[in-house]
Amino acid sequence: MGAAGFGSLAAMKRVALPLLVLSSVTLAAAPPTPRLGGPDVPQPVAGIARALRFPHPLGDAFLLRPARCSPACPLVVVSHSRGMTAGESLTRPHLRSLFTRLTGAGYAVLVSNDAGATTWGAPQALTYNADMRHRAIRTFAFNGRTYNFGYSMGGLPALLAAYMPVYPVSGVVLLDAQVSLLDVWRGVNPKFREDIRVAHGLGTRAALPANRDPVTFAGSAVTRVPLLVAGSPEDQAVPFGRNGEAIFRRAASPESRLLRLPGPHLGGSHFGDKFVNPMLTFLNRLERQAGGKS
Repeated sequence: MGAAGFGSLAAMKRVALPLLVLSSVTLAAAPPTPRLGGPDVPQPVAGIARALRFPHPLGDAFLLRPARCSPACPLVVVSHSRGMTAGESLTRPHLRSLFTRLTGAGYAVLVSNDAGATTWGAPQALTYNADMRHRAIRTFAFNGRTYNFGYSMGGLPALLAAYMPVYPVSGVVLLDAQVSLLDVWRGVNPKFREDIRVAHGLGTRAALPANRDPVTFAGSAVTRVPLLVAGSPEDQAVPFGRNGEAIFRRAASPESRLLRLPGPHLGGSHFGDKFVNPMLTFLNRLERQAGGKS
């Protein structure tokens, strides 16, 4: 989990911290329609076919659209690791390869900035993702189904958005995901603890607010949402037993799957066929089931 920063701390506080008091109902509210020609109108991305950039004060998001939707496409919202940004994601070959596999299979991919590089699933990350999703689904033939994909720190907003729910989520894919916020808050890394304190607006000795940790989250969606949980028992950065395996034990959906991978945290092979093939199998199965019901 990289250690890059994001913008000025003062700017982030001005925009993000007021959102911390929002209720889950407010989180799910649709944002206002962008003004035609305004600064929030999506822009094409040079050098990437069918890609759109969505400007935002807490970092731009990017939508990668399939060549065709027949007749409509689902959406995958991608939440990143600590220190990453949406823009940087598009420069990483292993991530671009994964995104290409998804768009090639007919999924639109929204590469989220999660409201910053070190937000750890805080409310501003969830409102940001809801805003970006709302804007994105108006730019392609959307079939009504959204899947969240979170890797490393991105597991927190991916799960919390589904559990609250901030917007309707048909399934969640996790890769080497940090899903126990309490594990980090009580951990030995002072940088991570400070990240969480700032992002969640906490005092130095404060307890985590209720329902900020997916592993202890109370709500019916915890057992209902299908999960694909992928990770490695060899992961020394995010212990799989206290994170991926712990959240999988709470998943009651018969469609949930656990995938054990070899190697270290976010190892190169974790973005290759051993993960991407099962990911597509999981998503395609849920799509077929949903199509059969409609």
